[in-house]
Amino acid sequence: MTRLSWDRGPTVGEKRPSKARDGRSSLGSVGKRSRFRWVVGVAAAVLGPGLASCYTTGQGSDPPLDQLYFPVGLAVSHGGSVLYSLNSDFDLQYNGGTIQSLDLRAIRRDTVLTIERPFHPALPLVRATERPAGAENLACSALNLSGTRLDGTARPLGESCAPPMRTEFYVRDKAIVGAFGTDLQISRPRPSLAPPDGTAPKLLGRQTERLFAPLRGSAAVLWVDVPNDARQGAAAESPFTLDCGRGADNRCAADHLTGPNPELDPTNTRAITLPGEPFGIAQSEDGSSLVVTHQSDTKVSLLSTGLPYACEGGTAAPCQKPSVQFVVEGARTGGTAVVAVPYDRDAFTSLTLPKPAYLTTSRVVAELGLFREYDDGSGGVASTLRRPFLARERAYPLTVAAAGTDSRGLAIDSTARISCKARVLPANPSAVPPRTAADVAADKLACARKPVRVYIANRTPASLLVADLGSDVGTFKDEAFDPEALNFFDTIPLTAGPSKVFLAPIVDARGNYALRIFVVCFDASSIFVIDPETRELENTIRVEAGPYALAFDPFDPNDAALRGPVAKEAVEVLPNPDGSPSLSPELATVHKYRFAYVASFTKSTVQVIDLDNSLPKKDTFEKVVFTLGEPTLPKGVK
Repeated sequence: MTRLSWDRGPTVGEKRPSKARDGRSSLGSVGKRSRFRWVVGVAAAVLGPGLASCYTTGQGSDPPLDQLYFPVGLAVSHGGSVLYSLNSDFDLQYNGGTIQSLDLRAIRRDTVLTIERPFHPALPLVRATERPAGAENLACSALNLSGTRLDGTARPLGESCAPPMRTEFYVRDKAIVGAFGTDLQISRPRPSLAPPDGTAPKLLGRQTERLFAPLRGSAAVLWVDVPNDARQGAAAESPFTLDCGRGADNRCAADHLTGPNPELDPTNTRAITLPGEPFGIAQSEDGSSLVVTHQSDTKVSLLSTGLPYACEGGTAAPCQKPSVQFVVEGARTGGTAVVAVPYDRDAFTSLTLPKPAYLTTSRVVAELGLFREYDDGSGGVASTLRRPFLARERAYPLTVAAAGTDSRGLAIDSTARISCKARVLPANPSAVPPRTAADVAADKLACARKPVRVYIANRTPASLLVADLGSDVGTFKDEAFDPEALNFFDTIPLTAGPSKVFLAPIVDARGNYALRIFVVCFDASSIFVIDPETRELENTIRVEAGPYALAFDPFDPNDAALRGPVAKEAVEVLPNPDGSPSLSPELATVHKYRFAYVASFTKSTVQVIDLDNSLPKKDTFEKVVFTLGEPTLPKGVK
């Protein structure tokens, strides 16, 4: 157990005073930080040692269910109807955090309207009195807004054309959960790869998907079942329901917390309790396993998601509850991010496909770890019982950075393989020389053995480390192919506090997908956008203080890799007071993939970023265009 203090805060958002490029502290003055440190320190003293690992929900009032409060996780449903938010109650003002489902289509609708008419009367402004007289139907460029509000106080940066909107207007369902959440992920959609047994994929689309969230306060992983709004026929159903066994008090039930109570996990045959301080999570490529890092322990945990290939597949067995399966010792302390290693089946024509593996980072040790998942073949257990385990197999020293001891976010990009395979020509006996099936197979093998690109957010110094994972030089099962050889070759300098790394596309000038790297920098209140092909900085997006989580509209990774065209859809058009439409038909048709969503941990907001560069007007591209929730500093900070 560990005592809650300022330094026990969310690891991805280091809270020590740091200087931005302009020399100012990126989250305000040291005095403000000291007041917040005092507030959290008092909470720790009142509730006792071991708070971060043994927090209970028996004290205090219920958290605000319709408001954002220290958001730490965002996820988007596969069909794009719902934005899920996990709120952490980090300063212990309440007796728990919350999980919410928000109407993403309404958010997208109002974002489009805000871009054109930021003070339209149909928009649920937090401060409706700030709507300039006569500006209800004016575009932002025509408003000539001053830098002050009507009451004379300064208008915060970014709010002039993206005024804050009321969160409760978009919340459709909510539940109370434990405190100190760290991340939120939705289960993988139907896999494009065949199941491990070599048969064809069995899923036609689950009826439900599942949310996973590590909770440090409960030493558990929360799981919540949610409707699958991407499957055929789902449009007629409500996509917002959060199923976590809630009682009359609206709290998620204890059996939806995997880890603290082995007796509630029927498939936890080893009776394992999850270690404290769960932090990072990653799902296996087939979506059946979940790996968890622990930031204050030398352990990594393996869980089953309860969602195997056969889950809800016609006559197959139904989905199960998630369950702790194994805890491996020997990991580096300070575990943060974890990500599954993608293997291409075509690369192992004469080899056995490797067992699932995961890369992990540490904030304490200058090293990456590789952990592999195995099935339990020891016997003595019924053959129908799955008992996997983890083994720590490789370590990669981070010598490319000056110190390398503080690594945070981690992402892997395998799009080079996808685009390479798309360029392989089919067999053609009439060609000169003839192109045979063997030629095709050789080209696909070369594509499949291309390295994947690894990106690591590191703070010593603040930079993005770039490496290739996989090499034709080395030994792996007696062949000159090592899919796990790691070779660093570049560092990209950043500003203070790089925290998380994401791979997602923008919409380029032609209306096609174009992949980008998004690096969230907590201390600098910025998101860096980097072109992975040139590794050059494209833009720095300034956002609210303490950006933590980032999510995107749904997209197909294959479409992004191949730079395919982005489909369009119509958004709902709200009426003007006189009954006329607020948007022209041209403005009411938007790309289905267009926006990114960033949660501000410090200000308790979610902001929307426009990623569409195909519009005639480029003034909103890679800029904040919508703010959800009233920006609010933590208690004790003024």
